[in-house]
Amino acid sequence: GETTHYEIVCTESARALMDLSIAENLAIGNGILTVENEDQAWDRADQDRKDKGGGAAEAALAMVALRAKLGTDV
Repeated sequence: GETTHYEIVCTESARALMDLSIAENLAIGNGILTVENEDQAWDRADQDRKDKGGGAAEAALAMVALRAKLGTDV
């Protein structure tokens, strides 16, 4: 097939995080940067630009706060 290494890494890393989240009942933020070059990585990681890691951390913390509000049996 014509599936690229990039596509495999994107798909399988997301799938592994989802599987772990379900299996362990955890809130896991996906902050993995799947990029094609170093410039893309810096653009997405830079806190003064896209800050993708910060966004993933904020989402995970929001899930933790929601779970605390609703109770641990959720």
